[in-house]
Amino acid sequence: GSRWTLQATRMNMAFGESFTVKPDQMQMLNALLILIFVPIFDLLIYPLVGLCRINITPLRKMAAGMIFAALAFGAATLVEVNVVKTVVEPAPAEQCLLQVFNLAEGDINVGVTGSDLFQAPIPKLQDPPAYETLPLGAPVKELNIDVTFSESKHTCRHTFEEQKAYSLIIYSDITGINCKLVEDYIKKDESGNPNVRFFNTRTEAINITVGETWFYVPPDHSMSPNKSVTRGNYPSVGCSLLSKTCDDLNLGLLDFGASYTFILMEVKESGAIMTKMEDVQANNVHIAWQIPQYVLLTAGEVMFSITGLEFSYSQAPNNMKSVLQAGWLLTVAFGNVIVLIVAEGAGLDQWKEFLLFAALLLGVCIIFSIMAHFYTYVDPDQLNKMYSEDSGKEENDDDDKKNKNDDIPLKKPEHQKSTRM
Repeated sequence: GSRWTLQATRMNMAFGESFTVKPDQMQMLNALLILIFVPIFDLLIYPLVGLCRINITPLRKMAAGMIFAALAFGAATLVEVNVVKTVVEPAPAEQCLLQVFNLAEGDINVGVTGSDLFQAPIPKLQDPPAYETLPLGAPVKELNIDVTFSESKHTCRHTFEEQKAYSLIIYSDITGINCKLVEDYIKKDESGNPNVRFFNTRTEAINITVGETWFYVPPDHSMSPNKSVTRGNYPSVGCSLLSKTCDDLNLGLLDFGASYTFILMEVKESGAIMTKMEDVQANNVHIAWQIPQYVLLTAGEVMFSITGLEFSYSQAPNNMKSVLQAGWLLTVAFGNVIVLIVAEGAGLDQWKEFLLFAALLLGVCIIFSIMAHFYTYVDPDQLNKMYSEDSGKEENDDDDKKNKNDDIPLKKPEHQKSTRM
């Protein structure tokens, strides 16, 4: 449940313009489907399978339930492989991620010492297509960045740290070409909402309110903090400066899971001239694609868990039913331990975790099926009758033994014997 909820945070959760499904709300689908599937399986599916002259035993139901659960994790793997395409993975050790924003008055060429990145010219206000991996060769390194603009070359020097993401913002002013290095936040929001930040090129600070979130944007080519906002369309966002106000800031659609940078070029009373950059892509896999895996998992749960509880209860005598139920719950505890070890200790990608769980389920299903083939079912009524007879026999033996002891005459102790004088 926790892993599939985390998967849902990286998916598009919109159904139309005004209706969305939160990641935690998708888990109610499991409980709802259980209520629907239990009567359907009992009244429709099992009788139809029985008409095909297939002997439906509890252990066969449980083996089929394992297969459905494995198929559910297989479906989750396929969904996860497509979901992670919009995720920006952190750079490995001794490397970092870098993208370039060109705010100069024309195309520029960028060269970073010790790398062959950015071979092609970067157009003005181009939204970077992706982050580039910059090799550092050390946990922290200071690098020279050469910027060529209008046949003149300028050199900037910045310090980079491993496994971090940066935006290099290049702009021109009266002094020439300048560079500003800003650390980026590339992790998708845990609630699935978009992240937003503003870069102010003006000499005056700006206050911007997006929905219920307030941003203070410092002046003189400064970046605001990165904040999460509610997903939606924002055609008219209020902003204010010390000297004037503006009420027509059109941010457009801020979609699930995306990270945006807005470059504020000029602010007027009628609005603002700005450019929208998408640092991290929006979630493009719809949350409805999780429905098949929930359907398969619930079908497996109905066939395995419910049948398993019934099986462990019915195949035990009256004086062992609680023990067998406790044993069943103990296996659930061991399963949670396995999930904890894999999730926290293995360090696998999520799609690899799902694939591993599917493989484990199939492997266990094979072992379980072999054991089930040699199992001999016990009639619960006959089992209880047998135990009742055994119990009654033991009681009769105890009574006979007691009666036999009562028939034996008591022997007087030696000191109580009478003598005749």
